[in-house]
Amino acid sequence: MFTMIVKTFGAAVLLPIVILIFELILGVKFSKALRSALYIGVGLNGLVSVLNPYFMGLIGKAVSDMITTGGVHLPYVDTGWALLAAVGYSTQIGALIIPIGIIVNIIMLLLHWTDTLDLDVWNFWHWAFIGSMVYYATNNLVYGLLTAVAVEMFLLILADITAPTMQTFFNLPGLAFPHASGQGGALIAVPLKWFFDKIGLTKIQISSRTIREKFGILGDSVVVGFIIATIIGFIAWRNKLGDMQTWSGILALGIGTGAFIYLYPKATGALLEGFVPLNERVREVLSKRGVNRKLNFGMDSALTIGHPDVLTTGLLTMLTTVPLIFLLPGNKFIMLADLGVTPFFLASAVTAIMGGNIIASYITTVIAVIITLYFASAASPLFAHIVTLIGTQLPDTGKAIVGADMRPLHGLFWLLGQSPIGLVVAFIGIFAMLFFFKRSPEVWYKAFGYKGNESKAKI
Repeated sequence: MFTMIVKTFGAAVLLPIVILIFELILGVKFSKALRSALYIGVGLNGLVSVLNPYFMGLIGKAVSDMITTGGVHLPYVDTGWALLAAVGYSTQIGALIIPIGIIVNIIMLLLHWTDTLDLDVWNFWHWAFIGSMVYYATNNLVYGLLTAVAVEMFLLILADITAPTMQTFFNLPGLAFPHASGQGGALIAVPLKWFFDKIGLTKIQISSRTIREKFGILGDSVVVGFIIATIIGFIAWRNKLGDMQTWSGILALGIGTGAFIYLYPKATGALLEGFVPLNERVREVLSKRGVNRKLNFGMDSALTIGHPDVLTTGLLTMLTTVPLIFLLPGNKFIMLADLGVTPFFLASAVTAIMGGNIIASYITTVIAVIITLYFASAASPLFAHIVTLIGTQLPDTGKAIVGADMRPLHGLFWLLGQSPIGLVVAFIGIFAMLFFFKRSPEVWYKAFGYKGNESKAKI
């Protein structure tokens, strides 16, 4: 029944209706709740119903031709995180994730298991998506729900652990980041930071501004997107370069990709604006319930990616990702739509943990991207099946199949959630982390890059 409703209405229509009802239950004024729901609908429709089909229709034939005639065996294409969010919210787990997520957060706050009140309600989709992937992989709703809860608990604790580092480095007091993408490289960064400290690499500092200035026009993700798309066009149609129509197609592919990358944040902005009333109301409700101690407010890591060191690290990683896509042994995934997104979000917590050291941050983020490409290669067949199963409308892409940009934490919990043993390991790890963190918080803060009074905000 639920699947039939989702197929009939689609996530871009169903989610605003669910949000409208939920906000009314929480006591948001009807006019405010209606506007909120409409903006969420506009943003999600722009992402899922307009931009994604446009981009896939544009890139699909080129990728298909590249696979069949170019000798490049990369069958899965990245269409952007919005499709992952739509899938996450289009399942039974997605229908439950917002109330369950809020309840879990409240319980953890009351038990003092976390000091983070997650106001970033929209990004509950990360937990819903991972849980949904587990659900469809195992055909077990309980496994999917437990995985989603495990991801939330882990990220709330990790947000507490990284809060001093993130607040100091980005000069954002009172905020924490239980964001699966922004924290995607945090666990990788800790052992690498220890190693880099031992060999003295973290003592070498290079100005982020100097590096960005040297890249010039390549510092623009739209330009890089154009270049990547035209390269794909050249590979796909290299035997037809004497035809003017081929050049028209290559340039249209490049410009269309640039337009996609440029317009994506615009639609995202409408979506996030729509969630503001819900975020505010949740904060009010929790305050009235006596959650009055000093809390960190959980937010999207998008607040951090404008930092010069993060931009520099993300840019270097983005440029490095391009050859990795084609040369990495065993990779089957073309990161394209999220090419201007994933490297920057993965660089977020990594750069803060590394104290702004560009070299250490770059190496770590590249490793996180490599892990992402392998997880994406492994998960994309299942994701493509789910997209077809729930009836998501996509244009005909021939041999180019829609894939999932599975960042490190997404991939880790997707693997753990598929078996009882994996789930037991996940929850034991979560509670062990919580126990030892509460026992010696300063040790954990230091391991994740916090330098106490010696640390100064970098702006």
